[in-house]
Amino acid sequence: MLRLVEKFLSIQGEGPFAGVVSNFLRVWGCNLKCVWCDSFYTWDVKRSSFSETFVYTFEEFREDIKKAPLTVITGGEPLLYSRIWEKWIREVEGGKFQFETNGTFPPILKDDDRVFFVLSPKLKSSGNEGAIKLDVLREFVPLILKGRAFLKFVVSDPKRDEAEILEVLEKLDLPRDIIPFSVFLMPEGTTRELPLAEEVVKICIKHNFRYSDRIHIRIWGNRRGV
Repeated sequence: MLRLVEKFLSIQGEGPFAGVVSNFLRVWGCNLKCVWCDSFYTWDVKRSSFSETFVYTFEEFREDIKKAPLTVITGGEPLLYSRIWEKWIREVEGGKFQFETNGTFPPILKDDDRVFFVLSPKLKSSGNEGAIKLDVLREFVPLILKGRAFLKFVVSDPKRDEAEILEVLEKLDLPRDIIPFSVFLMPEGTTRELPLAEEVVKICIKHNFRYSDRIHIRIWGNRRGV
């Protein structure tokens, strides 16, 4: 059974598909606990309630994916429910699907060109020591080379995070010509000003990384359902 916290129609606010009208499906549950998480209501039972979630069916999914050109499956951690998503997506025609995942679960539907992954490995500054699983991230490398997977690092401590990002990329050994198009840095922040944005841009320019803003935060602030 699949439980969602919310579903809504909006634009994708970050990453490679920023600006695309998208149908968002946000699942309940996460295997990590980021200190700066902006969607704690998907996993923190002290600040949210499981009773607020709702059962989501395949019939609803089949109708929802018709509402927008892209369906963004996020959370929480959507690949906690890999078997369900794999079955459901195989049973529908058309549409494109983007999984927003923390990179601790292996890819699914590798043979389906409709499916994309935006991996957000959690750096030490997130409060998750040892959350980066290089063996799992390496499974996504063939998809990165095909333009179906991207890395998106959330930067909350620029100096510390910069060094760790470079270390991770060195170990993944991605081709240099891929990095400017496939590796994003995004400033952590839940206010419209995004105070770390300028520092993050400087790191991007220094290393040829791709900058990701947070369009939805700029427009609506840190609100649910937009």
